[in-house]
Amino acid sequence: MPAAKAVPLATFLASSARGGLDNDLPSARAAADESARAAADEEQAAGTKYVVEWNGNGPLPLPPDVVKANLNNKTFTASNRLHTKPPASVEEFKAKLADLVLEYFDSADVMEVIRQLEELQMPRHHEQLVRRAIMLSLERSDREREMAAVLIASLHVRRIISSTQVFDAFITLLEMSADLQLDCPTADAMLAHFLADAVLDGCLTPTFILEPPPLSLRLSAEQKSAAERILGEAKGRLREGTALAAPTDALQVPLDVVKVAIESLVAEYLQASDLGEVSRRLREGQVLLPLRHEVVKRGVRVAMQRGAHECESVSRLISALYGATLPAAEVARGFEALVEEATDLALDMPETPRLLGNFIARAVSDEVLAASFIEHALRTKAHADDAGATALKRAKSLLAIGHSSHRMARIWGPRAMAASAPVEEVKGIFQGIVDEFYMSRDASEARSALAELGVVHSFHHEFAKKLLRRGVEGSTAERQMALGLLAQLTASAEPTVARESVSQGFERLLGGVSHLR
Repeated sequence: MPAAKAVPLATFLASSARGGLDNDLPSARAAADESARAAADEEQAAGTKYVVEWNGNGPLPLPPDVVKANLNNKTFTASNRLHTKPPASVEEFKAKLADLVLEYFDSADVMEVIRQLEELQMPRHHEQLVRRAIMLSLERSDREREMAAVLIASLHVRRIISSTQVFDAFITLLEMSADLQLDCPTADAMLAHFLADAVLDGCLTPTFILEPPPLSLRLSAEQKSAAERILGEAKGRLREGTALAAPTDALQVPLDVVKVAIESLVAEYLQASDLGEVSRRLREGQVLLPLRHEVVKRGVRVAMQRGAHECESVSRLISALYGATLPAAEVARGFEALVEEATDLALDMPETPRLLGNFIARAVSDEVLAASFIEHALRTKAHADDAGATALKRAKSLLAIGHSSHRMARIWGPRAMAASAPVEEVKGIFQGIVDEFYMSRDASEARSALAELGVVHSFHHEFAKKLLRRGVEGSTAERQMALGLLAQLTASAEPTVARESVSQGFERLLGGVSHLR
């Protein structure tokens, strides 16, 4: 039996395309004729060439029709290089939204909505989805309105839409509420319901209703009155909210009083550094759950105005309160509000982008803020080059550096860290300086580290004790190193370590001499 001869794949595909029988494979003799026909038919040959030439490594090349359609020859990458489309235009996005929402009302498939939004690649315009979903539900049944509220909450909790985008959507709805009532007389009550639900679901903070944001100056008296009626009704609905989501008591206290209480709480903490007292007052209800993001926002704002020591103290405060006292959602709300107002803050504090970026990076490192917060906030940021975006990009770059946890713990500088740290933590820092000195044998580096630490001289006896203990337990050379370093640290007119601290260190070491070898 003669050996089988290989048939080119292009020939096989061309033969199959003409509708031959499944078992009517081309013969070796026919292969030449088919190859000639394939060469003559350029379009057909081009249509199969991209498959024939693929060597199996990497993704498939783009088909010729896709390459022709793409004049810049770019590959729009995502999960599938072959099928991913370029981002939609604003007009295409708006046109698609109505179909997307109506399909959702029929299918109740939130994941399909998410898939289509990702395909459209327009995250900075997602507030239009909030607005469109609510408007399309107004003339429908309670089922569709409930589904719209569920959709908004689901997308928000997945950070596909941000609180800022929900905020902007409701501002627009309030401003056009008078016009909506012309077509739907009950639109005001429905919008109030949607607004209260957005607060109860965590998409908006209660301050949106308790202290309404300014509306457009172009609104007529009638339009302003319609918006005020909706806000008043939403406030009443909030007072009927569940104790878990929005305690009634939290809404009986005027917002100005709550803000004063928070500012007093932060000021007292920065003066006394008493974490337990802050936690106790929060648990006792001086600032109830729906408004605790204000502790983060106002604490960070005050710290940025003061200095590194206060910044370190507030970072520690957020980390210590995290959990039941300060839930993750409230931490995220606080930082989201800071990012949005960063441009205004930068007018008085030019260092706002750097300081806020440090705070965000430290919060992520301390695991009180999700690592995905930065990426999602950048994706949904309306202005990609303002102070808030700069802060987010700084935080992202800081966290990308190697050994970021170690660096973030000292992001406000060793002096600020030591000033806010418990005694045991400062002792650990001293031990680290001693260990580093014996490894590097660099006395000037040890002196610089002590000077940067900024610990009061009265506590330097602990450093002297640890240094001397290491020398006593070590070799003769190590003892000489310890004595030499102490001599340098106490030699100048303004010594890094006072002689009294060295003497006290000796006394403390002798007091524990029974523990030495």
